[in-house]
Amino acid sequence: MTALQPWKEVELPIKRRLAHLADAGPSREVLWVGCGAGRSVLWWSQRFGARCEGVDADTSAIERAERAARDAGLAKLATFQVANAVNLPHKAGVFDTVIIQMLYLPGVEGADAIREAGRVTRPGGSVIAVVPTWMEKPDDEGAEAVASLGLEPRLPVEWKGFFNAARLTNLVAEEALPNGRWMDHRFLPLVARGWHAGGWAGARAVASHDVGVVRHLAKARTLSLSIVKGTR
Repeated sequence: MTALQPWKEVELPIKRRLAHLADAGPSREVLWVGCGAGRSVLWWSQRFGARCEGVDADTSAIERAERAARDAGLAKLATFQVANAVNLPHKAGVFDTVIIQMLYLPGVEGADAIREAGRVTRPGGSVIAVVPTWMEKPDDEGAEAVASLGLEPRLPVEWKGFFNAARLTNLVAEEALPNGRWMDHRFLPLVARGWHAGGWAGARAVASHDVGVVRHLAKARTLSLSIVKGTR
């Protein structure tokens, strides 16, 4: 999954766009679903002084996030726990903003994650999802390559349908980046990222045929990364 996550140069613009859509501020209670190692959660807490919680099913990622929060002196603002995206350990209506990072939730059905996010959002609050999106129908090879990596992209109208089904209104949908370049298309930097994340196994995974197909789809903007926002 390392190859599919936005690289450093574009991660910050995406976070800034999310903050703008969420009207970020110190009085907001924010939940990140699929927080990974917590970089975005820590950025949000540090920049806005907001109380943020990150959840992820990966125990090792949560452990790294907790260490990073302590090292940054943000442990009182940014907290983390292991949790299932479709069965969150929270009461209904407790967060002002819930952000779903579907790239960190391989195998999770988008409709279920959005419905559960809506459950824990306060009336008037917002659910914002960063989602893989088909901008046009892929061929069979492309669809199979993406599925092999645990992703389930949807057409924009399908993502909006999931928000409507969760009773989220005033929808806003847009590409995460104006030029669509959310994935690093360069082969060697991707292999280096794979090596850093998982040694030889990570490098081989990033160099695989399926990842190559996905890189091509992303470059052609057949496969995009979108942001969808709805109000509770």
